[in-house]
Amino acid sequence: MATRVFPDDYELMSFFEVEPEVLDPEMPWFYNTVTFQKQYADELLYCTFSPAYGDIDLTLVRGQKAKITLNLHNIDSIEVLKGPNGEHLKATFHPDTSLNDFLLTLKPEVSIIWGTSLE
Repeated sequence: MATRVFPDDYELMSFFEVEPEVLDPEMPWFYNTVTFQKQYADELLYCTFSPAYGDIDLTLVRGQKAKITLNLHNIDSIEVLKGPNGEHLKATFHPDTSLNDFLLTLKPEVSIIWGTSLE
């Protein structure tokens, strides 16, 4: 299932504070795979979006080891939320999955809030 709502490029670049790596620059953005690589003091975050498939792959690496790896599927919408407490990337899953929203925060440190079911 494709992602129905996806942020503009400038919103994602502002959120990650880096330019993306694009798999095939000749393809329209929606059908492409886009990866953001964000370096922290001793950690490296990789976040790959595949909007045509409704997927997000997220890996947080410390040293040479993956600290966290998440492969999220059936994403209905992705949006960047800006508020007084910072910026967040919110992924909402298709309703038939009964999964809670996924929330990624990068500042002041990487934080993930997610529950596995709406019950």
